[in-house]
Amino acid sequence: MTMTRSEWIDYARAHLEVRHATQNGAYRAGRTIRPEGCVNHSLGVAQPSADVMYGRMDRTDAGWGVNAILGDFHTGEGRILLCMPYDRRPWGVGSGSRGSWNDSRIQWEVCEPAGHTYAGGTMVGYDVVKNQDYFDRMWKLLVAWNVFMAVELGYDAATINDHAESYRAGMGSNHADMGQWLPKHGKSMNHLRHEVQAILDQKEEDTVTEEQVRQIVAEELERLLPPQKIYTRVDELPQWAQPSTEELLAAGILRGNQSGLLQLTDDDLKWVSALARLLNLVERTQV
Repeated sequence: MTMTRSEWIDYARAHLEVRHATQNGAYRAGRTIRPEGCVNHSLGVAQPSADVMYGRMDRTDAGWGVNAILGDFHTGEGRILLCMPYDRRPWGVGSGSRGSWNDSRIQWEVCEPAGHTYAGGTMVGYDVVKNQDYFDRMWKLLVAWNVFMAVELGYDAATINDHAESYRAGMGSNHADMGQWLPKHGKSMNHLRHEVQAILDQKEEDTVTEEQVRQIVAEELERLLPPQKIYTRVDELPQWAQPSTEELLAAGILRGNQSGLLQLTDDDLKWVSALARLLNLVERTQV
C-alpha cells in the first residue's frame, strides 16, 4: 500500500525515542549547528542492537557521537534513538580536504545485522538472502527518518548523503559507508534521495473541518432547493396559518422587525402553528 507523506512522517515519529547520550564528548561540548543536510552512516561492524551502540556512545571516551542511532531491525520494525538534539554538532565524519560536514550536517548511525566481518571497508561473509528482511525493515525506517528530518529541518533531498560521499566531497574522512552495504540489496544513496524526494513532492489532500462540511452542505442545499417564499404580513399568509400567527402576535411571542414586517417562511409557519396549539393547551390547563 502506498503511504502518504504524512504517513511516512508518522511512521518515523512512532519509532522515535529521545535518549540523550549526556556523557558523550560531542554532547558535552555543547557546540551547535544549523543543519543544511544530513549524513547517513552504517556502523562498519555487525551489531544490530541500538541499545548496545547507545551504550558505546554514551561514554566520555567514545571519540565519536551522532544525533541518532537506528537499529533493532532483527527484532521488528526497528527503533530510532535520538542521542543528541537536532542542532548539536556531531562527531561523525571527521574532516576532509575542504572541511567537515560535522559543521553543517545532522548525522546518524544505522545498525548492521549480525553474522559478518570486515576486511578494510568491505563486508566479508555477508548473507544477502538471510539479511533481506532485516534490510527491508531498515530501508523503510531509513526512508521515513530521512523524510521526517528533511521536513523538520527544511533541507533538500539533494543534501542527503552518506559518509563515503562526505569523503568524495572533501568534507569527511575516508570511509565506505553506506556504499559498502546498500548495493548488496540493489539500493544506493541515489535511490534514497530519489525515494525521499518523491515522498516530499506528494500533494497532501486538504483536510476539511466539520464546520466546513456543514457550510458546503448548506450551500449545496440552498443551490439545489427552490427558495422559500418570505411572508411579511398576516394577510399574505395561507388561510390555515393566519389564526395561529395572530394569536402569537397578540401574546407578544411573535414580533415583526423594526418596520413591523414579518419574515416568515413556510417552514416557520409550521412552528408557529405548533406553538399556537401549545399556547392554547397551556391556557386551558390554567382555567
